[in-house]
Amino acid sequence: MDELDALRKENAQLKQQLEESSRLIKGLPDLMFTLSREGVFMDYAAMGLPLYRSPEGFMGKSVHEVLPEALARQITTACEAAVGTGERQTLEYSLVLEGDEHHFEARMMRCCQGEGVVAFVRDVTRVALVEEALRNREKELERKTVGLEEMNTALEVLLKKRSRDKKALEEEILFTIREMIHPWIEKLKGTRLGSRQMAYLEVVENNLSTIARPLVQTAPSYQLQLTPSEIEITNLIREGKTNKEIADILSLSVKTIETHRKNIRRKLGLTHSKTNLRALLSASLPPSELE
Repeated sequence: MDELDALRKENAQLKQQLEESSRLIKGLPDLMFTLSREGVFMDYAAMGLPLYRSPEGFMGKSVHEVLPEALARQITTACEAAVGTGERQTLEYSLVLEGDEHHFEARMMRCCQGEGVVAFVRDVTRVALVEEALRNREKELERKTVGLEEMNTALEVLLKKRSRDKKALEEEILFTIREMIHPWIEKLKGTRLGSRQMAYLEVVENNLSTIARPLVQTAPSYQLQLTPSEIEITNLIREGKTNKEIADILSLSVKTIETHRKNIRRKLGLTHSKTNLRALLSASLPPSELE
């Protein structure tokens, strides 16, 4: 009698455990299917969730009879792997329910004494939609980023060109004042000018100095090393005049012009260089950029 009571008690406990397990499973927010190793539907728990087919349409039938063939093959393969290895298999797939595409994740584990599989299926459509929206957003941000980078590159090119153009204009203005205007002002000062004419000339000179002052601060150092006489000669050299022609224009000897040329080349760092002086002056560039 004691053994019978023990068996009854053990059966009652087992029944209670099964009922608790059943309630736990039914309380899960997932679909649950029990399938045979071959993929035949043996049981299910829907918890009011929509099904691909009614229970009469799938219970006792093979997945190949119920689901799209490609998905049925995936499920059969996962069932065999879960039973054969004892390891959980995860499967992601899509199905059309009530006219809308739904995304699912199935987790399949061995059960039924190793002869079947229990599959917990969760509808992850919202998650999939959010992930897709995030991917689209990332693509859009990436596209905008590429567009901004291209725009920044174009702006950098334009700004560099503008800076070069501004620098070239400043150098041209400074060059014109120092080499083509200032020497002649000095010559005029040496002539017989009246007091009023001299005053006008000083006003012109002061105004030119005002214009040139900010340009001198940014000008290359080599442009600031020459005397007015040397600037006058470099202007004529740049125009292609020979030593004799320059000597005739300035009423100096050819030897004096040659001395000035040597001094100019020395100040510009061309003493031991074959760089053409006229080419340098025409380009308005330092020797390091020409060589």
